[in-house]
Amino acid sequence: MRKEMKPGVWLIVLPTTQFKTTRINVQFLAPLQRATVTKRTLLTSLLETNSAVYPTQAALSAHLESLYGANFSIGVAREGKLHRIGVTMSTVDDRFTDTPLLPQAAAFLRTILFEPNMQAGRFDEATFAREKENLDHYLASLDDDRQTQAALGVQQLYFGADQDQAIPSFGTREDLASLTASSLAAYYQEMMQHDQVVITVLGDVDPKQVAALFADWPLDARSQTVPAVAFDLPTHPDVLTQTTKVNAQQAKFDLAYHVETDLMGPKYAATLVAEELFGGSSLSLLFTNVREKASLAYYASSMFDAFRGLMLVQTGIEGKDRQQVADLIRDQLAAVVNGDFSDALLKAVKDGILDHQRAAYDSPRFLTNQALYQLLVPDAPQNFDEFAQRIKAVDRQAVQQAAADMKLQATYFLTGEDSE
Repeated sequence: MRKEMKPGVWLIVLPTTQFKTTRINVQFLAPLQRATVTKRTLLTSLLETNSAVYPTQAALSAHLESLYGANFSIGVAREGKLHRIGVTMSTVDDRFTDTPLLPQAAAFLRTILFEPNMQAGRFDEATFAREKENLDHYLASLDDDRQTQAALGVQQLYFGADQDQAIPSFGTREDLASLTASSLAAYYQEMMQHDQVVITVLGDVDPKQVAALFADWPLDARSQTVPAVAFDLPTHPDVLTQTTKVNAQQAKFDLAYHVETDLMGPKYAATLVAEELFGGSSLSLLFTNVREKASLAYYASSMFDAFRGLMLVQTGIEGKDRQQVADLIRDQLAAVVNGDFSDALLKAVKDGILDHQRAAYDSPRFLTNQALYQLLVPDAPQNFDEFAQRIKAVDRQAVQQAAADMKLQATYFLTGEDSE
């Protein structure tokens, strides 16, 4: 069941007896903007820690424990042009308890979202100061994670002046510094009034009863509409390059490719197969030829962000081998473009994609995310069989064409001070 309870407020109910838990997922969706990303990340920490009803973390945790050890979390993510705050609660299915937990879980989430720990129009100062410091420490720690540093660096280089896309989905220390308990409270009110809201409930539930549980949540109609989710950056003829020297033994060499594809459309399946064949799995040419045969990388893999038309290649190498690695990576993509791969490998890659997707359908998290994507992207597969049909229909020529539409746009080299 999927219905729009009010303009911009959606309820999706997925009845199933597949799991022993009931999962509630509440998504707040807003246009991706640098000005709000860090605010949204800090806000999740505050809402997750306590509330007016549960003013300490201990009180909140004790209540969750009373609900048979219910799980509760809040996080952020980016999907193309959207930024989302996801609130998730998982409880034991009511079939296995003496007391129905779903109504209690819905009531708990209502207090968390609509009764935050505020006084006089601002977040509790002690909670705010602690969570702001915790987030600052986390963001600072990323400077010591060279793999993350390189991945963020190549994306910042690739997206360039588009700060909304270049910024990490969790924000920056620079933007965090200016936030106050009052300014964040003001943004909280703005988010609750304007963000699109998608509530998804999965489990052995009755849709009418679920609808009744959320019917009186104080969510007004939204005037702001969610933009088209897909983001596409125009290509440029030159490859952008950047070298950063740090105190590190192992160098990181990351590459960003523009991928011409259609989000969940006819070409999407071919792009998935091409990326998996190139570098997205242990069967890939990157893994086999760069890491295993040539032994030129500690790791070498690719990942595809369909919502942003972006493919990232990440490698850990010796600094002196950068050019040789760059040449080998180029050759592996060329091999896919030219069809230099066996039918057996193509079949194995497609089978691997299907096996991974089939296993994902055993995950409540995956299923609730799929329901969200199906709302945002009408062309998204509605079930595993539809997804499988699209993958099976991909032939060699489609893979070659998809790979030909992957254009190198940026390289980022993170290396030690003394590396050549």
